[in-house]
Amino acid sequence: MRHFIQAVLVCFTVAACSADDGNEPAGKGTPVDAGVSDTAGWDVVTGTGGAPTGDAALPQFYLDVTAPTEGQVHTQTGSPLEATVKFEVLAGPGIAKVEYVIETDFSLGESTQAPNFPLVYQYQYTGDRWTEARGFDADGNQVATDKVNFVVKAPTTSGPCLAQLDTLGVQYTPTVAKGVVDGVKLSGPLNGVLFAKTDTNTPSTDPMGCEFVLTLWKFAEVLKKHGFNKVGTLGSYCYRCCCSWSQTNYCRGPNDPEPNCSANGYSNHSFGRAMDIRYLYKTTGEVYDVNNTTHFKEWSGASSETCTSALAAQTGVSKELYTLICDQAAQQVFSICLTPNYNSAHRNHFHCDIGKSGPPGGFSVKSLPLPLVDMGDHPDSCGAEH
Repeated sequence: MRHFIQAVLVCFTVAACSADDGNEPAGKGTPVDAGVSDTAGWDVVTGTGGAPTGDAALPQFYLDVTAPTEGQVHTQTGSPLEATVKFEVLAGPGIAKVEYVIETDFSLGESTQAPNFPLVYQYQYTGDRWTEARGFDADGNQVATDKVNFVVKAPTTSGPCLAQLDTLGVQYTPTVAKGVVDGVKLSGPLNGVLFAKTDTNTPSTDPMGCEFVLTLWKFAEVLKKHGFNKVGTLGSYCYRCCCSWSQTNYCRGPNDPEPNCSANGYSNHSFGRAMDIRYLYKTTGEVYDVNNTTHFKEWSGASSETCTSALAAQTGVSKELYTLICDQAAQQVFSICLTPNYNSAHRNHFHCDIGKSGPPGGFSVKSLPLPLVDMGDHPDSCGAEH
């Protein structure tokens, strides 16, 4: 909806000024050109009525987003997945430049191409979006705004899991591994995020279940939202018993005897449905290490407080890591994530999985209180040795 910013029109010298009413630009304000004809039903005094049509002249600082339309849905395509959104406005003769700004006050860019002031932007993040068009006069004063709401969504996926990966444009090679259903190996970034082997730039080559890769696709959305574009992993696949690697509970190969897991059962790494995450790389260049006790600080309270009191008590990098792991639970990504506070075997990584079979469920973050936490440095316990 159109929103005008009042300007002084009658001065001894030619001048213009702007005033912000402090409200969200959700309604029409008062147009500044009171001499414009009202033949199309547009009230130039109250700023009400439909857009001028036919031969009716536009108000001087009229601004109305015409593309995308309100509520329009844009589906991503290609690899990496992107949705092409074209912005255009209907602008009065006093508008010399339009800037398009999104939710975080980030500017998508400016256009001086009257009369529609077009701009094209490729959206990689999905969800309900809005963009505000800001109109400026020839002197650079902001004189009008208009806001539009729209939706960016991933392609609809259905049918066999591997077909869904193909629809999403995932780079992978099929593989066969004991215990893994629809096994794949990633051969490139996934949804704009590289899941790398340890601290390298090489994609993790561990076999993963196709359904787990779909979960990682969703996790990538959360990672990008928090400014991460690479994850350094300590392993995904290790056919063994729960709950930690040892000299006797090692990763079995195809010719090794079946492990005797008794009451412990199998590790979810056995099914390629888990990942151990140690390093997280920001788009701005910083590297966070879960094993660094200044990066992820232990919590001395109850385990149930990980995403409440513990999160609130964090600062700096630790705050970012707590926020990330708790946000993925809120977004219902992994069935469970174990933090470094859980036990000594998980001191150096986040363990995240989706269970033995079926879709993810539960969506919890677990930890143990001190003094049960072993703060020592430990080798990876979940399969990086294989």
